[in-house]
Amino acid sequence: MAQQRRWTRTAHRAHAAITVVVLVAVLVLNLTRTIDRYTALRLFLAVEVPLLVVFVVLTLLRLRRVARTPADDDHSILDRGLAEEPLLRPAVSELRYYHSLVLAVAGKPRVPAGATPFGYTKGTMGIPIAIGVVSLVELVVVHILVPWPWLRIVLLILSIWGVLFVAGFFASRVVHPHIVTADSLHLRWGHATVLTTSLANVSSVARRTNHAHTQPHVDGDRLILTQFQSTNVALRFVDPVPTDAPVPKKDRPGDAHVTEVQLYVDDPDAFLQAVAPVTDGATA
Repeated sequence: MAQQRRWTRTAHRAHAAITVVVLVAVLVLNLTRTIDRYTALRLFLAVEVPLLVVFVVLTLLRLRRVARTPADDDHSILDRGLAEEPLLRPAVSELRYYHSLVLAVAGKPRVPAGATPFGYTKGTMGIPIAIGVVSLVELVVVHILVPWPWLRIVLLILSIWGVLFVAGFFASRVVHPHIVTADSLHLRWGHATVLTTSLANVSSVARRTNHAHTQPHVDGDRLILTQFQSTNVALRFVDPVPTDAPVPKKDRPGDAHVTEVQLYVDDPDAFLQAVAPVTDGATA
């Protein structure tokens, strides 16, 4: 079974690469006027369409395997799809960003009933706005300077895609705030849960500023969880807590456990009040 799975994965990847190469080749030949549009159409129908049919069949076979995988309460269909094909990680992440953008526009954060949310994006939302303004100026310049209509259309699509991608990236953090329930703490980073522990495991919580890092960072048993801002809260735990730190793999310990987290939250005083009663008012 494992060997058949590897063979299907390899065949699917190779076929996808061939399909893309053929499609790009036909487009380039047509755009450079090496072949006319009718020849390009015939090549598409004779070569690309059969390749696409085979690709769809291979894709359905792999999706059927994903559908047959037993569902886990903590794993969505996207997570099971990633387990089947890790190369889909960028595409799945992008889909999640767009979903987050829709949720943000609709004002529907992903907060369970009874949980208290704590945002961590204050001061960062000017970035997607600035990118949007720059992209708008870029489109005007491109429309004036680029003489080829097809290239203007391609650049327009790329600009729109870039703005939506960046907006979705930040929206994923807006709609997935940190949450505190009656007995547990959940620290998030976008759609990923970075750390989960019971409130009884929190030994102390206090205001703490750290200007050394403005990106997520793991330093031994300490996790820095912030971006573009200094931290303003520090948590310490009785027992080490496993973490899925949002840092590059080369900087991430294989089995990371932390006893301290320094993070940024939009409303640190409210966060302290939500956690401190369980810690009996202890400070770091």
